Amino acid sequence: MRTLILAAALTLAACDSRPAPPPMTIGEIDQIVGIADKAIGAVQKMGAGAPAADVAASMREMYAAIDAARGQINGITQRIGGGKYLGRHSIDPLDVSACTRSVIFSVQGLESETMRPPLVMSALECSIDASVYFEDVPAESGAAVALAMGIIYPIALVANVKAGLDIEPSLQEYRSVNEAIIARLAPKCRERKGGEQVRYECAAYEVALSVRPKLAALADRMPTTKDVSNADR
Repeated sequence: MRTLILAAALTLAACDSRPAPPPMTIGEIDQIVGIADKAIGAVQKMGAGAPAADVAASMREMYAAIDAARGQINGITQRIGGGKYLGRHSIDPLDVSACTRSVIFSVQGLESETMRPPLVMSALECSIDASVYFEDVPAESGAAVALAMGIIYPIALVANVKAGLDIEPSLQEYRSVNEAIIARLAPKCRERKGGEQVRYECAAYEVALSVRPKLAALADRMPTTKDVSNADR
């Protein structure tokens, strides 16, 4: 009996008891998709050897997409920070919230040779922590984290390419995580058929579905050498 009570207590502790956030509009979801879209566009320009001016313009478009979604991002990070900490040896949601804010705040450091290396590491570490936390918590509790992953991973992809690293590992990781979000949320979320709003827990599912073909197209077009970053140098 004591074991059953303890198990029940642990289950409740892992659940998110906060009131469900309001649904997201299609426009809000499109803002998050827009960040990935502009990031992928920048990577395509770098990979195609586009002139430096074109690469710079595509980077500005990505920064503008991030700025347009800052209100949403603040809400997402607050939601993450209020999530359950599952105890020793687990990822603290406050750390995921803080690293997401930090990466977003410092993203234009990608233009600086000095700031770029630490930003690459920060984006990598944050994306890993976010994905581990997403795997550990119930799907409904991980909704905000999944949305954050839809922002962090495209930034991490751009950061790696700007730093001259091989695109293949980071692109494969991004695609893998995107598929994990779809698989995790699919049982509760189905493809939207009309309507102007989506349940909060399904917003990341919609983002991941929208990004999936863009990532597949990028994988088909991109070389797998680190030389893709030469266009912006």
